[in-house]
Amino acid sequence: MFAAYILALTSSAHALPLLVERFDAAPAAWKERVAVQTGGGPASKWKVEGGALVVTADPRTRKFVSVGTRVQLRGVQWLSVSAKVKLSGVEGADPSSVCGAFVRFDTGDVVATRECAVRDDAEAHTRLIPVPAAARDAEVGVLLATAGALVVDDVVVEAVTPELKELVRGRFVYRWLGNDAFREEQLEANDTRLEELAAFFGTPATQKIDYWKFPDAATLELYTGRRASYVATERSIYTVIRSDTRALVALLSRAWGDPGAFWFEGLAVRFAGDWEGRDPRLTTRQQVNGGTAASLAELLDADKFAALPPERAYPHAGAFVAWALDTLGVDKVKAAFGAMRRTATPAANQAAVEAALGAPLSKLEADFRASL
Repeated sequence: MFAAYILALTSSAHALPLLVERFDAAPAAWKERVAVQTGGGPASKWKVEGGALVVTADPRTRKFVSVGTRVQLRGVQWLSVSAKVKLSGVEGADPSSVCGAFVRFDTGDVVATRECAVRDDAEAHTRLIPVPAAARDAEVGVLLATAGALVVDDVVVEAVTPELKELVRGRFVYRWLGNDAFREEQLEANDTRLEELAAFFGTPATQKIDYWKFPDAATLELYTGRRASYVATERSIYTVIRSDTRALVALLSRAWGDPGAFWFEGLAVRFAGDWEGRDPRLTTRQQVNGGTAASLAELLDADKFAALPPERAYPHAGAFVAWALDTLGVDKVKAAFGAMRRTATPAANQAAVEAALGAPLSKLEADFRASL
C-alpha cells in the first residue's frame, strides 16, 4: 500500500530533481549558519567524512549550526525530501527538535523530515512537504539541535504532485489519497463529536480543521515525519481513521494544557466510550481483581505509562477519568489536566494532581477502585 502511494505522485515527480547531494566531497554550495543559540558556549561541529555529512554536539554545546543550500521553488506546490540519517546520543531529546534534514522556507516555516529520535539503520526516508503559497525559495539543510551525533547522506529534493482529494464540509476540510474517501455516516459522526468536544472543552470551533486521512501509519509518516496512528497540531489532524475521537480530543484539549498521555488518552477513551471495543470499566475491574492493574502513580508517570501495554494503560486511564468527571466534576479534572507538565518530574506532577483533585493519590485510587 505504501509503495502504491509513492507511485501515485504524478506530473512533476518525473522532472529533474531540485537537489541531489551525495557528500562524496565537501559540498561547495552548502553554507554554515547559526540555527539555534541557547547561551555562551561551544558550537556544534560538522565535517564531510566517509561520503557522508557528520555533525556532533555535546552537553556543553550552546550554539547549534546548520549546513544547507538554497533551492528555487517557482511553481512548486509540494516537495519530496529524501535522506539517509543515522542518529545517536539523543535519548530524552524533544522529539520536535530538528535532528537531521530540514526545509526552511523563505516565509519562515521550518519543517524537519523526521522526529528527533535514535536511528541506527541509515535507511533512506522520505517526507512530503507542502510549499507555503507565498514561498519563492527555501533552504534545504542538516541540523543537530541537541547533544548527540548525526550522520546524513544522499539528500534528494524533488517537486512532486500527490493525488490528493479534498472535501470542505462544515468545520472540516477533508483530504485523502486516491479512493480512500469518507462515508456520509463518518462525516456526520465527526460533526457531532466536534460539537460535543468543543462544548466540553470550551473551545468553540471558529476556524476550519484540516482532517487528513491516510491508509496506514507508513503513509502518515510520509506526510508528517512521525510514525503514529494519528498526529494533531493546532488546527490539523493526520490520522488513519475516518472518525478519530482521540485526535479531536488532542486538538481541542490544548486550551486546557499539555499534561501528557494519561489525561489525553483517558479523555479520548471516555468520549469514545470504549477502547478497541472493550469496556474500560470492566477491563480495569478485571485488572484490579487479577492483580495486574498499574497504580495511579505509575499511570501519571509519563515514562511508565508509555512502557505499559496499551491494552492495560488506555482502558485504565479512560475508566479513571470517567470516574473523576462523574464524582469530582469537570472543574477539578480541568485543573488537574492543566496542572501537569510534560517537562516536570513525576513527583511534581503527582503533587500538582493531588492539589487539583483535593486528595492524596492513595485515597483517589482507593475510592476509584471501590467504585469498580
